[in-house]
Amino acid sequence: MSPRAARWFWSLVAAQAIFLLCWAGWHEAVRRHAPVVRLKTKPVDPRDPLRGDYLRLRYEIADVAPDAVKALPIHGIVWVVLEKHGEYHEAVAVSAQEPALRPGQIAVRADRTWSGLIFGIENYFVPEGKGTPRFQTIEVEAAVGPTRRLYLKRVLVDGKSYP
Repeated sequence: MSPRAARWFWSLVAAQAIFLLCWAGWHEAVRRHAPVVRLKTKPVDPRDPLRGDYLRLRYEIADVAPDAVKALPIHGIVWVVLEKHGEYHEAVAVSAQEPALRPGQIAVRADRTWSGLIFGIENYFVPEGKGTPRFQTIEVEAAVGPTRRLYLKRVLVDGKSYP
């Protein structure tokens, strides 16, 4: 390999590595510094023989105003307005356009599908060897990123951090 081709090759490798490190760093910064919301869940289908142990979570905030959600376009972006009630954030409104917020409210993005609202944090893969936990309740702490997407920060099984 000529010196020029070697430099070109290693430049491409370095560019890819830098891109991946920046991308991972951005996501980690969001999880550390973004506002955190605590959400109630409704676990569903906790095991898949092909993918291993994982929790499939359905969020109570996805159940906001079913008639209003049905009126929104399918396969489009939906805005869900969250407000803190007690310990948890609950959905108080849903719209197709980014809403104007009152103090204490946070807007998050979701995708409207045939099955309902999807936030992108519905699957939580259990670390290998831990097994699917037995539980009474599962709650989630999620960071709200600058793009208003939710990032899974911590899973709480019966009030304790898991795993």
